[in-house]
Amino acid sequence: MIISVIILTNDNLADGGAESDLGILFLPRVVAGFIILFAAIIGIQSLRSLSQGHKPEGQELIATDGFTGIFIYIAIFVFYWLAVPYLGFMITTPIVMLAVAYLLGGRNWPPIIAVSVITPILIFYGSREFLRVYLPTWAF
Repeated sequence: MIISVIILTNDNLADGGAESDLGILFLPRVVAGFIILFAAIIGIQSLRSLSQGHKPEGQELIATDGFTGIFIYIAIFVFYWLAVPYLGFMITTPIVMLAVAYLLGGRNWPPIIAVSVITPILIFYGSREFLRVYLPTWAF
């Protein structure tokens, strides 16, 4: 949260970089704003729940009985790294997002598929039109 506030308020964080109409710090400031927004939403929901007398939920535990999930996760991103130059950002990113969602236990498929398709489209066109960063496209 503190770093997000610094990113939002300090104009002397970037030297050089790819200048666009929106400025060098546009993307970091958008991310910092989302971090603050999401943290505030989580905090407000928690405070509202506690003020209504609900008890805090039990601790969440992460299973550490094996490294299979970690190796699969690494394999997914190695695939992504190798496939993006050939298949392009728009093809590989939804595949990887779906694979990671499945690995993390996502089972509500309509919203997962929607997010896995819409997010790469927004990133691809947003980076091209606003930031002038051209992501890899289909090489075949």
